[in-house]
Amino acid sequence: MAGMESIDTRPGCSPQNGSANLRPDYFDLATPGPPDGDIRTYCDIAKANAFSSSYDGPPLPVLVAFGREALHLYRTVRACNLERSFEELGGLLIRSLCNQEPDEPGCKWQEVLFKFGPKAFLQADNGTIFAYSDTPLEARRLALEFSKKYGLPPKPPDSGTFHLIRHQGIEIATEAVTLEAHSMLPDSTLDLHFGGGFSAWNRGFSMELHESKYGLTIFEGSPGTGKTSYLRHLIGVLNDTHRFYFVPTAVMRVLSEPDFIGFWSRERREYQERKFVVIIEDAEAALLTRGMDNREQVSAILNLTDGMLADFLRLQIICTINCSSTDIDPALLRPGRLLCHRYFPRLNYAEANRLAKHLGKALPTSRDYSLAEIYNSESRISGAERIRAMGFAG
Repeated sequence: MAGMESIDTRPGCSPQNGSANLRPDYFDLATPGPPDGDIRTYCDIAKANAFSSSYDGPPLPVLVAFGREALHLYRTVRACNLERSFEELGGLLIRSLCNQEPDEPGCKWQEVLFKFGPKAFLQADNGTIFAYSDTPLEARRLALEFSKKYGLPPKPPDSGTFHLIRHQGIEIATEAVTLEAHSMLPDSTLDLHFGGGFSAWNRGFSMELHESKYGLTIFEGSPGTGKTSYLRHLIGVLNDTHRFYFVPTAVMRVLSEPDFIGFWSRERREYQERKFVVIIEDAEAALLTRGMDNREQVSAILNLTDGMLADFLRLQIICTINCSSTDIDPALLRPGRLLCHRYFPRLNYAEANRLAKHLGKALPTSRDYSLAEIYNSESRISGAERIRAMGFAG
């Protein structure tokens, strides 16, 4: 039968092609042979893995080498320098996959399979190492030694990306902006930056953004209290599930234009698996009680955060304001439309001093502080004082 290979697993025997009693299974490791007790192993080459390991089984060369005998796999997650491994171990290479990208010089190594001995194989791709041997310890040794020699250093923590909305004539387009990695705050420091209880609130708010289809969130607070800092953190945390858009104040009028609906419709078709979050900073003009100068913008926010248009577009809108929420149009604060209203206060002196010591700074006077004032403080404490302040010494 075409596409089938018969492997005689008796010591000293080599693979033999063809057999009258082959079965069309993927592989049958115990098909009886002739009456003398001969055992043969059959592989359907058309279905076997020429390269990658998978849940169906190891690559074909590994199957051929081990047959029905003991086979152990050690797998570890680690990206490796495949090109260097090829250069240094090329004589042991029995499978490789190299991908040539359009308009790029050279090729990118996607996968390699080395044979270190009759019962010792190692396969690596861009993120995983698979080592095969006849003993668990040897498989582990192969994988860890390869990882130690060719493993790439861990990637720095991923930062978030938001998409800046640009209005060019009649066209609405976006430009991706990647935030710096340090914009994501460790969860353990959220209470230090924003006051006690903030980390618990953050967990609840993040869950709300996962579960809600649409709605309005308002972050209120005086300048420098951390509204934007928290938004940067949130973008990084939700980067894999949410797609963030930033609407500059200068182009806020696009919210009320018909072309804006078409833009969201196109984005929704292209990124169906994501939830959309629109960020509007200094959004007083779009949220204050409706007047002659902002009626269209307030109406646009109302339509986008509730009603039939919201059912179609499914946008979560986060606005930051420096004014008091008492000045906001009451219709925007209606339950069902408002997901969350969070006030970002200045930190009292005790809270500000704890954060300052964590940052290695000293506050000049006993008063309340904004995050901006703490971070931009020039006074620093000594190394010994900082160690005591951070809890590493009694």
